[in-house]
Amino acid sequence: MPASRAIFQDAPPPPESVVEFSQVLTGPPSRLRIPAIGVDAQLVRLKLDRSGKLEAPEDFHTPGWYADGTAPGDSGPAVIAGHLDSLDGKAVFYRLHELKPADVIEIERDGQWLSFHVTAAHRYAKSRFPTAEVYGPTPDAQLRLITCGGGFDKERRSYYDNVVVFAVAA
Repeated sequence: MPASRAIFQDAPPPPESVVEFSQVLTGPPSRLRIPAIGVDAQLVRLKLDRSGKLEAPEDFHTPGWYADGTAPGDSGPAVIAGHLDSLDGKAVFYRLHELKPADVIEIERDGQWLSFHVTAAHRYAKSRFPTAEVYGPTPDAQLRLITCGGGFDKERRSYYDNVVVFAVAA
């Protein structure tokens, strides 16, 4: 099985920007909207667990932002994670894999909405997660949205893969 399977590639250029990133932002992100898949949710802060992995949000319907990393709108990759599902059914990022090139992702920060456009999505085996590609520095404001994917390991109670959506500031 390959380490990465592209969900889509070769994204067209995003439409013209409607939001400027010229204002200095100081507060944390507070809300996430992804109109194409019906997401409109508050954001919580996430940290790393004792093993150094990003913790999952406690609420299955609330995504979380990696608070010790880049904030959305700042240069670098801001990371947001959410659950795929729970024992009760679909969770906040259940449809994340459906995002397509140029779909819009919006983040509320300091009372204004910042727009990002999807550029790529990949599914990676958890054993081969591309940490440097997801968390490594970028020259501009970008987003990484992460959830589980692939088959489910009943013994470990975990999915085999992660879906990562990449987006750039509009």
